[in-house]
Amino acid sequence: MTALQSIVITSIFMLGGNACIASVDGRFLISPEDSSVNFEGTQQGVGFSGSFSDFDGVVVLNTKQPETGLINATVRIASVNTNNEDRDTLLLGTDWLDAGIWSTATFSSASISATEQGGYVATGELTLRNITRDVELNFVLDDPTPEHQRPRMIGSIRVNRLDFDVGSGDWVDTNWVSDAVLIRINLQLTPSLSGGSLKTP
Repeated sequence: MTALQSIVITSIFMLGGNACIASVDGRFLISPEDSSVNFEGTQQGVGFSGSFSDFDGVVVLNTKQPETGLINATVRIASVNTNNEDRDTLLLGTDWLDAGIWSTATFSSASISATEQGGYVATGELTLRNITRDVELNFVLDDPTPEHQRPRMIGSIRVNRLDFDVGSGDWVDTNWVSDAVLIRINLQLTPSLSGGSLKTP
């Protein structure tokens, strides 16, 4: 094999490898089995965390024009888990998340913009217990690689539980449970089979 042939073959191999890497731009579905939605709070001065295991959503990304993107996601409240059965039962009850009546929480973005630090901010509406508040989702994108060919979205939302009437009666007292809650997301994105249109939600 001549040196020129070797260079040509190597170039074709490299191009083929790069062609297999998924783009971070396009229309994606959230893959719940490879993702996580967690939350953190404080109970009587001691931090605790929990998670939701049942969620899905659609994400449209355009890194060159982030304002054309969107994020729509739904979490099913009954899937909450704090590794404490008594606390989980309490959270699902009427004083807290009231999952028997309000079975889902949703996030719908209104705008997405890039930050100077290389991340993104999605401003949108979070609806919980039929109460809707404006929130900000700060996130970064973990670009695809030959080993991990799907992009990943990692971010967080800070909320106050009392804004959504979460924790009524004696639980309104923030000396028992903090008002501030941090929601963390780590979402594996899978290209949607319906195509990669950046204009269609």
